Amino acid sequence: MVLAAIASALAAAVSSCPRHDAAGRPLWRVEMVNDGDTVTCIDEVGRTVKIRLQGIDAPEFDQPHGRSARNALDQKLAARRVRVAGTARDQHGRLLGTLWLDDRNLNRELVAEGHAWVFGGFAPDPALIDAEEEARQARRGLWAIDHPVSPAQWRQEHPRQR
Repeated sequence: MVLAAIASALAAAVSSCPRHDAAGRPLWRVEMVNDGDTVTCIDEVGRTVKIRLQGIDAPEFDQPHGRSARNALDQKLAARRVRVAGTARDQHGRLLGTLWLDDRNLNRELVAEGHAWVFGGFAPDPALIDAEEEARQARRGLWAIDHPVSPAQWRQEHPRQR
């Protein structure tokens, strides 16, 4: 009897989670924050999708500020429902996307707070570049470290053992 009541309450709570934002755009459920720039979500049709946050590069987990970057993203995603904008894939098959929580661009917030570098590629987002410059000047997050090492350089100096 008690288990049935708990199951019923749980089912009602899950079904009441919004599946669309106020503009009718689909919201994805965050399953896991992998690191400071990668999350795993369930899309609007129930598929599991690994998302690499587009335009940013957070410190690797074992790199200075890596755990802080992951924790910062995890705290931002406490609501566990986000809008994902993006269609391209990276070389590992991950969706390249921008995470939106209401009208907040979480990719930009991570850079502005000093939890990630701009990952420029061919045409870096000017808003991300401005956010990184402001974070550097204010010595926020990873910019408080003397001589921070970019994740790309860190990966080169610390190759994974396969």
